[in-house]
This record gives sequence, C-alpha cells and structure tokens, in this order.
Amino acid sequence: MRAVLALAHKDLRLLFRDKGDVFFTFVFPMLLAVFFGFVFGGSGGASKIDLALVVESDSKIAAGMAADLAADASFEVKRFDTRDAAIDAVRAGKSTAAVILPSTMQDGVEGLFSGGGIPIDAVVDPARRAEAGLIQGKLNELAFRQFPKMFADTAQMKRMIARARKSFAQSSDLTPMQKLEAGALFSAIEAFSSSMNAKQPDAKSDAKPDARPDARPDARPAAEPAASSQSTWSPIAVNIAELPARAGQPRSSWDVTFPQGFVWGLAGCVVAFASSVVSERTRGTLARLRLAPITGLQLMAGKGLACFAAALLVESLLVGLAVVGFRSSIAQPVMLVVACGASAFAFSGLAMLLAGLCRTEAEAHGAGRGAILILALVGGGSIPLFFMPPLLRTLSFGSPFRWVVAAVEGPFWRDTPLADQVTPLVVLMAIGLFGFIVGIRGIGRPFGR
Repeated sequence: MRAVLALAHKDLRLLFRDKGDVFFTFVFPMLLAVFFGFVFGGSGGASKIDLALVVESDSKIAAGMAADLAADASFEVKRFDTRDAAIDAVRAGKSTAAVILPSTMQDGVEGLFSGGGIPIDAVVDPARRAEAGLIQGKLNELAFRQFPKMFADTAQMKRMIARARKSFAQSSDLTPMQKLEAGALFSAIEAFSSSMNAKQPDAKSDAKPDARPDARPDARPAAEPAASSQSTWSPIAVNIAELPARAGQPRSSWDVTFPQGFVWGLAGCVVAFASSVVSERTRGTLARLRLAPITGLQLMAGKGLACFAAALLVESLLVGLAVVGFRSSIAQPVMLVVACGASAFAFSGLAMLLAGLCRTEAEAHGAGRGAILILALVGGGSIPLFFMPPLLRTLSFGSPFRWVVAAVEGPFWRDTPLADQVTPLVVLMAIGLFGFIVGIRGIGRPFGR
C-alpha cells in the first residue's frame, strides 16, 4: 500500500509541476462552466436586441409604439432620422434590425374596420434570422397595446367607423342581411368607444391593459393584408425583410458562417506554430540554428513569415470555397484582401507571443490551446455575439477573434463603408505588432545575441 501511495504522490507532484497540465485540468473546465453559465442566463443579465428605430408617422399610435419599444426590456433602441441611416446601422452590424413606423400608419388605423391593417416595417440583419420571429412577435404585441387608446379616442373611432360603413355599403360581396349585421356591429363598437371615453377622460393615460387571451395575436401577420380576403387579414401588418441584396445577388447563410470559419482556421495556425517553436526551443533546435550566419531576429521573422503564409492560405481556401462552392459574393474584394492580410499578421504575432510565454511543450499544447479556445468562444467563434449577455459582449472586445470577424464581414458581405472598417484593421495590426515585439523578446532570451 505504501508503494501505491508513493507512486500516486509522485504522479500528482508531476501533474502540479507542469503549469499547462494544471491549467487544462483544473482551471479550463471552470472557465468553460462560467462562460456557458453567462451565456445561458447567468448573472451577466439578459441580452437585449439592438434596434434602430425610425418614426416617420406623427400619429398617436406611432408615438405610443415608439415609447413602448424604448421601455421594453427586450430591446436597446436607438433613434434614427431616416430609413437609410437605420439600414446602414444594420448593415454595419451596429443594430440587429431596423424598425420603421411608416407615415401610412394613420391610414392603416383609419381603414382598420374596412379591411386595412396598421403597417410596420422591419429590416433584419441576415445574421440574426433567429431573432426575426421574436422581433415580429414583440411588434405585434406592442401594436395591440395601443388599441385601448385608439378605442378611447372618440373622434378617431367615428372616422374609422364611418369609413368602414361606407366600404361595407359599397361592397358587392355582402348580402343585405350581412350589411345590416355589420351596421349593428359598428354601432356597438361606437357605443363601446363612447363608454371608454366616459370612464377614461384622460386619453393620454399610459396604463397598460391586462393580459388577455384575445389581446395576444396568435395568427401570423400578413405581409400585404387585403380587404377581400378574410383568411389573410390582420389588424397589424408587420413586414419583415432582410437587408437588400447586392448587385441583384441573393444572400445565403454561407456569407455569415464562413467568416466564423476564419476564427478556427487562425486558431489552428497559432497553436500549431507556437507549439512548433516551443518544441524546437526545448529540444535545442533553435540553438543549433543560431550557429548559422543569421541573427535571432531573422530567425524569428522566418518563423513568423511561415505562420503568416499558412494563415493566408487558410483564409484563401475559405474564401475560395465560399465563392466557388456556395456562390457567395464579395462586396469589396480589395478590402477583403486587406482584411485577410491584417488578420494573418495579427495571429502570426499571437503565435510568437504564445511561443515566448510558454516554456514547455505541455504549456503550449495545454494552456495555450485552452487560452485560444476561450478567446475564440468569447469572440463569437462558436456562439454568435448577439446571443451573449451584455457582460460577455463587452468582454468580447478584448478577444482578437471578434476583430477578425468584424474585419472580414465588412468587405465580404456587409458592404460596410470604408470609414467603419478602419477600426478593426487598426486593432488587428496593433495586436500583431504587440505579439511580435513581446514574443520575440521572450523567445530570444536563451540566445547569446
């Protein structure tokens, strides 16, 4: 038994002696547990959907909708003056969707009882299709909340009922009995509106109606409600559209997923080259190479150049596969080349940084791989950033992988203005430069000159 305990003690001491094994065995699982706890509703808070709101209508229902959207806990609302400005914010990835309350909202209200519908427009980022349903449902819910205020407005209700009576009277599809019943219905609605106005003289009351089954629309809103078709009519017409296609070419999901593939391709390059440098260093290969007529800086520059070339090759293969195999279109080819070069430079620097910090192969394989994986997860390589709570989305700015995705998506499919592409490119170049400076200093310590 003493021999067994001695062997176990020896192996545990060897385990705790290696920092890489300690990190990957004990620290890394805790980091993953905390990360996914935040993602799936931990103490990081609920993630809000960023909306770009444009209010073109000066009607009361538009003002009420805008106020309810701003107060809703599911949304982070930013107001814009024009549709184009809001859509540009969606295209640049600053907002999940643009919601437009059009100038025709009042016309929809006036024609509500005559077969019309209250129109609401929304333009959604194609990378956020999972949230389109939630946005549509919320818009329906908030629009229906305005109905009590509409019924309490006697003057507006009279105009709506008068328009509806005229429409029904001129309809050739209704029998005289149906027209008579419709007239009785409109009279009842008019009496109901008058009674609400008598009970609530303050039409500006912000009290919300109690949740009732009939106040929650379960039917799908029609994109183009028609008065002649009762099966497709809805009082709220939410029109959800994706960003307009470029040059007549439709978008595909591959435009969104391939930039995320860059994350894992670059991560593989970093780990592979950092491990290679550490291995050569511990086995004396770098020391033997120093016997050649080259300086330590030249030696490390050659290592970095190899990593840079491999990273560019990975990126080129991904872009080629997206374009040739899945018919993706590139909005700005020249800027995409620049983004790929900046990304390859940044991660070549990270490889040198990791090689300089790790002293053993176990550290490079264990701690290095774990750190890169955490940065990739936080940076949106696995779980999209818009699913993350606010805390993790803020932390993602410290991950180089976030900046890679931002730099590549802009020219690849977002067609982002050039001014908005400068920031991720500058950040990537700074990351690469920092990695090369610190990494080469760490790697060159054993060298004599």
